[in-house]
Amino acid sequence: MYLKFILTSIFFIVIIDWYYYRSFNAIVKKITHNLKQPLQIAYWIYTAATIGLMFYIASYFSSNIKPPKIVRVYVLGFVFVVLISKLIGCIFIIAHDIEILIIYLKKKLNPTIKSEGKNQITRKDFLKKTGVIVSALPFGTLVFGMLKSAFDYTVKRKSITIENLPDSFKGLRIVQISDLHVGSFISTEPLETAIKIIKQQKPDIIFFTGDLVNDITEEAIPFIETLKTISAPMGVFSILGNHDYGDYYYQKDDLAGKKHNYDLMKTVHAKLGWKLLLNENHILTKNNERLAILGVENWGGALRFPKYGDIDKAKVGCLEDDVKLLLSHDPSHWDAIILPEHKDIVLTFSGHTHGMQFGIEIPGFKWSPSKYLYKQWAGLYKKNNQYIYVNRGLGFLGYPGRVGILPEITVIELD
Repeated sequence: MYLKFILTSIFFIVIIDWYYYRSFNAIVKKITHNLKQPLQIAYWIYTAATIGLMFYIASYFSSNIKPPKIVRVYVLGFVFVVLISKLIGCIFIIAHDIEILIIYLKKKLNPTIKSEGKNQITRKDFLKKTGVIVSALPFGTLVFGMLKSAFDYTVKRKSITIENLPDSFKGLRIVQISDLHVGSFISTEPLETAIKIIKQQKPDIIFFTGDLVNDITEEAIPFIETLKTISAPMGVFSILGNHDYGDYYYQKDDLAGKKHNYDLMKTVHAKLGWKLLLNENHILTKNNERLAILGVENWGGALRFPKYGDIDKAKVGCLEDDVKLLLSHDPSHWDAIILPEHKDIVLTFSGHTHGMQFGIEIPGFKWSPSKYLYKQWAGLYKKNNQYIYVNRGLGFLGYPGRVGILPEITVIELD
């Protein structure tokens, strides 16, 4: 499986680099020979190094060789940034080739057409060179997102009116965090900063809505002492996300490995002092009034995501008239199951999307590629008397940065 993925990745890397090289070469060929040739050689050395890196990273999954985290996170992230930038630059080379093809077809169909003039040649040459120039914009933006925005923690505040909310729980301050992906952190310092901000919100209760790690539970062990300082008077409640089961590390038939990962994950949550809700509930009581906190295992609408979540099981022990808050990692659960089948769940807390870690958020306008995959992808949504809040995530995965969609700490006050 890993070999197939690596070979496919290398194929696309070579195709993109070969295509982009035409734009790169259109610029460097006019440089003096002493500098031109070294630049051309360096271009292909980088391509070869990228291919070598792909095999090296694959060893993380297929052998006992463990590439350093800085390689897996930031070196691979830089390669991703360069590849995306080249891909965008290739658009102009494609435009150049389409123009060449159209001219060729016209001449074939009508041989009397005169050869192109100097202006046409200049325009086509300009398109090739523009590929390199334009690719500098996404490159600079994505590098900035790595260096600056990845840890630019932002507090989002919402007040939500809940029908029939017991008086004892009016004004309840909930802090939600999600998608820590601690496997992407090189040190504890950024998490310590985030935890300081969380404490400043003076939460009554804290919800963590899944994806503690990237691949395996062992990634969380170096961060236990830091994360266990997250606390609230009414407790910290947590659930699992799709990355918390070891499904992206262990082979499908490695049931022993997945069981080890799952058991260790439960142990880690216990050491953190977080109440892990595995298709179960916890009833908060105050002045003889109740508020039900339900938590389900991961349930994803897409075929590639597991459907372990069981809301009916999580409701066992709840009263019919309990106000119910649900923690469910994947927001696709809301449209598919919660809205049509569980009208008594008034507020769902989700994460998972990260807002694709890329987009635009300004007053009155919000956009991300994530919107084409999820109906609810960031922030608060309402249908009839039911709400869902989708947290944008605190960590990052794949691309080690953020552009436009900043890491989030959510503060929700119930009314």
